[in-house]
Amino acid sequence: MEKEYEFWPDKIAKELAKKWKVEKQVVTTGTSMSGEPHIGSANDVIRGHAIVLALKKMKVPAELVWISDDMDPFRSVPQDMPKELENYLGVPVCFIPDFWGCHSNFAEHFEEKFIQQLKTLLVEPKILRGIEMYKKGMYNDVIKLAMKKRKQIAKILNKYRTTPLPEDWYPIDIICEKCGKISNTKIISYDEKKAIAEYECVEETALLKKKYEVNGCGYRGKTSVLNGRAKLTWRVEWPARWVFLKTTCEPFGKEHAAAGGSWDTGKEIVKLLGWKPPYPVVYEHFLVNGQKMSKSLGNVITVPDMLKYMKPEHLRYWMFQGKLTIAKDINLKQMVPLLWNEFDKAERIYFGLESSGNERKDQNFKRAYELAVVKPKKPSPVHIPFEVMVEIVKILPEKNHLEFALKKLVEFRRIKQVNKDIEEEVNKRLEFAKRWYEDFLKVKIQTEKIEIDEKRKMAIEELIKAIEREDDGEKLQKEIFEIARSSGVEIQEFFKLVYRIILNSDKGPKLGPYIIESGKENIIKKLREVI
Repeated sequence: MEKEYEFWPDKIAKELAKKWKVEKQVVTTGTSMSGEPHIGSANDVIRGHAIVLALKKMKVPAELVWISDDMDPFRSVPQDMPKELENYLGVPVCFIPDFWGCHSNFAEHFEEKFIQQLKTLLVEPKILRGIEMYKKGMYNDVIKLAMKKRKQIAKILNKYRTTPLPEDWYPIDIICEKCGKISNTKIISYDEKKAIAEYECVEETALLKKKYEVNGCGYRGKTSVLNGRAKLTWRVEWPARWVFLKTTCEPFGKEHAAAGGSWDTGKEIVKLLGWKPPYPVVYEHFLVNGQKMSKSLGNVITVPDMLKYMKPEHLRYWMFQGKLTIAKDINLKQMVPLLWNEFDKAERIYFGLESSGNERKDQNFKRAYELAVVKPKKPSPVHIPFEVMVEIVKILPEKNHLEFALKKLVEFRRIKQVNKDIEEEVNKRLEFAKRWYEDFLKVKIQTEKIEIDEKRKMAIEELIKAIEREDDGEKLQKEIFEIARSSGVEIQEFFKLVYRIILNSDKGPKLGPYIIESGKENIIKKLREVI
């Protein structure tokens, strides 16, 4: 008997409901706020959202949590940011001022951007900021427990280390009360009953990102390790928050799941702290044109970059399709037309207007579409292949773009009649197609100076005269044929020449009607430039 097909979020949701007998499933995600959020920053949150939607479809109470890891130390200065930020290396990002002057701190500047991007992508998780979690005491109990069990935690960590942790290792980093750095402090002693640590901000150099040398200020003092004065080290902080958030599932990138990585240590440490390991959802990271996304390569893609060419539901659909363990390659030139057309197809299949002829494929299309749109109501009033919209973009007149596009779509029999809904949808598709064309096709066409002989110049002069006196597109079409014949230029060659002059292409729409519809003045101007 063939196993019933399940889309990946539904499969995970069923396994969660089976494994965790809890009042509420909690899917936790987190993002470092040390710079501009990119498309990869949204990876775990959007995938987590799909799992929560699948759980809710099963009538299982579920919540999506997003944590801003704004207590992380600032480790490197991105190339596109003020050099003065080097003065804050080793300081938690939530304590760095906002150099743009619009938010209370550096981390919040990027948090707000990211939260708005998630909202655009139909994701509104419960938002928790690291600094607030610490200050409100959410970590207090697990900090005290981790400090008490530090030897056992060190033993777990040492299993995966080549160099064992020192005997005086502690699972927290103190924030220096004098210089604000968290990267250089060292605990000298700890009073377990009072939860107070004596520490020193050591002056010896800490190397961040194998690039930046950061020195401590030499300050020595005592402080509570609770309420935001200290931060758990990452390998302990991750399982610690699973405990008090009661996390049952967490999506994360494959680097955490590497042998001896933070998942291997986390799933052991969490048991020491009083909770079970959550269900892991491991995913591959995005590539850009076949390469790893990297600021040094200059190929970082953000959510707004993607949404320049597609709707939010398109981006969600693309992220949900395919296996989690296979890297998705962002090649905007290739993927955008394919994605628009596939999404339209999925929509038609979802609403029973079409079938792929394969039941399993249909189920896949339907579920990916449903999760992408979240609450499907009705199909788009019109589905137009992206390449058709691009062909229209190529021949747009100077003005009245929408009116021209609608007229062409009627001519092409893509739409029968125009109403408000169709007009709005065509306008959206036209704008996306224009942006894609400008960025990926038009800029690739070499704009060469067209040099022509006297015979062809005379033919172009005759064409200009014909355009000036003729207002009927079909009549002008006949005149163009006559001009080519009488000038002795091969008809096909003459049309190709005119297309190159006015459209920068070897072919195009029916010339006569196009010249009249797109505006004679602009066409004549282009023709005069070559004679």
